[in-house]
Amino acid sequence: FVSNLEVPWSIVFTSGERVLVNERPGRMRIVLSGKLQDEPIRIFNEVSSGSEEGLMGLTLDPDYETNKYVYVSFAYEKDGDLWVKVVRYKDSGSSLGEETTIFDNIPAARFHAGCRIKFGPDKKLYITTGDAGERKFAQDLDKLHGKILRINPDGTIPSDNPFPNSPVWSYGHRNPQ
Repeated sequence: FVSNLEVPWSIVFTSGERVLVNERPGRMRIVLSGKLQDEPIRIFNEVSSGSEEGLMGLTLDPDYETNKYVYVSFAYEKDGDLWVKVVRYKDSGSSLGEETTIFDNIPAARFHAGCRIKFGPDKKLYITTGDAGERKFAQDLDKLHGKILRINPDGTIPSDNPFPNSPVWSYGHRNPQ
């Protein structure tokens, strides 16, 4: 469909003619009427993309038609450690503005940093997290490794989440043997 993309990771259709594409090294591109635009809509300079991590998840707000909110997730380095955060932007058509960090400090690593984001039918934002190379933490409710998180679009924790005051929606249960 489109060539000259570098590790395309996530796509969303903002209309029948316009597609946004995340490239893992930290660029969001526009495909308009089937043609890749020359300039990225945004370059994420903060993105760490040394291995499996990078600019990852991409989703549209359920009310995108009226508010034009786009959500992205990406890995970044802070104090020698890797983390993932989810950031919301307003899509003006030719640029992304009004940057708001929605959720931060998800542990990451060069491998198993994965993060996908998607709104559910309940209009809550679901975030999948990698185990950051620490599989044992996937079953620890106090850690964000290897989980499915559920938050409100503004980053707050829904009152009906299964674990009080926790963004954790689901985690790696062990089946009793």
